[in-house]
This record gives sequence, structure tokens and C-alpha cells, in this order.
Amino acid sequence: MKKVFFAGQVMSAVCVAFVFLVSCGGSGTGSSGGDDAPLGRVSTYFVEMAQKKEKLDKELREERDVERYQKKLAEYNEYVAETSRKAVEEGKKLVGREILCTGDVYPDLKVTGARIADYQGGSGTGSFQVRITVTPKRDITVRESAGDCADGEYSLRNTRLYYALMKADDHLITLGEMNPFSSNYSNARLKAEYSPGQVVAAGAPCNSEGALLTINCHSYDFSEFAKIVFLAEADYKAVRKQAYGF
Repeated sequence: MKKVFFAGQVMSAVCVAFVFLVSCGGSGTGSSGGDDAPLGRVSTYFVEMAQKKEKLDKELREERDVERYQKKLAEYNEYVAETSRKAVEEGKKLVGREILCTGDVYPDLKVTGARIADYQGGSGTGSFQVRITVTPKRDITVRESAGDCADGEYSLRNTRLYYALMKADDHLITLGEMNPFSSNYSNARLKAEYSPGQVVAAGAPCNSEGALLTINCHSYDFSEFAKIVFLAEADYKAVRKQAYGF
């Protein structure tokens, strides 16, 4: 796995100096997830699959015997299917587990909790669906879009909260954004419980089901995942620029 280190930068959102490590692709260098880790042992299965795939690819490039080639490939595919089955079995057991959230950085909105709502897996793929509970700090009026909002009002469609999925030592795994008023993904069709013009009372959930984010274990190494850190928009953009160049 290619690892890119970035110089430390103080972010007001988390009040610590970050040294970022971006985990790219699907391969990994090791696994440390255990039963007590936020994602249990599930993420380590995908790290191990990626390591075995990297080794297999090298062997297959050098293999000249067709029967041995096909046998190695069949054995790997059987291993992936069985390992994916175990990941689903263990992932389903984690439904309801709480995940640590930090970063009270929004003036009117507060993240009050995160929990694993579901695990979905296929052959070589596995994703946790995480629901984030967000409440207003004061009574707020909501509108359809940002262009409809007066000062202090919030858009049901366009409001975004920004987050980083992090290791315990504040190394970055990946970034994302979500809509606190929608139970759907922020780039998908709005699924809101409030209508334009309604008031969301202080302390009431912006969406009772919770905002949705996904942790794709087949895309990044989450074996050391520890927490979700919420960021102000400016800090999120600065981190994204530093990590990904855009």
C-alpha cells in the first residue's frame, strides 16, 4: 500500500497537530483490529485479502503452467468467498455498536452520537452503514435549498457536516461529508422528516433515523480505525487539499 505522509498542521476543528497518513487503495501492511475495536475483526479480513491478492498477482504473472494457474486462482476465489462470509457474520453482530465522535465545531448543530446500523457484504466487499445523530443547539427554521434561507436558517437539501475517519493517533484514513437532515447519502435523493418552513426544536434530532455515512472496508485499511472527527468546512477543505491535492 502506498502511504503518503503530510506535514503537521494545526486544525481548529480538532485542536491538535495532525500528521496525516492517507491509506490508498485496498491493500494493507498489517492488521490490528480485534473484537474490541470499533469495527471488530471485520476490517482485518479485507487487509488480509488484499495482501493475499497482491501475492497471488505476483505468482500468477510468473506462472507458466495453465493448470497450476487456474488452481491458484480457484483457491484464492474460494478463500475470498469464505472470508467474505465470515466478515458478514461478524459484521452483523456489530449492529448497534457505538462509535466515538469528536469535534463540536458547528455553531448551531451538535453531533450527539454514532452507531453501526447495518453491515452489507459481497464477495470481496464489505461496508458498514453508520447512523449519525445530530441535534440543533437552538430552534432553527429549515428551508428547501440554500437560496431560500435567511440568516440563521438551514437548508434541508444543502446543509453539510464534514468528517474525517481517523486512527487513534490522529492519522487520517479518509474524509467525507453528510447531510444531517437526510437519512440518505448527501449526494443522493433527499429523505427528510421536516418540510420547508418548519422549526426544528433545540435538542430534537434533525432526522430520527440519523444521517448516513458508509465505511467501505474493501476500499481503505480500517484495521486501526478508532473515531469520527467532525471538521468545520474550511478545515475539511484544507485537509482534503493537503491529503488529495484538490
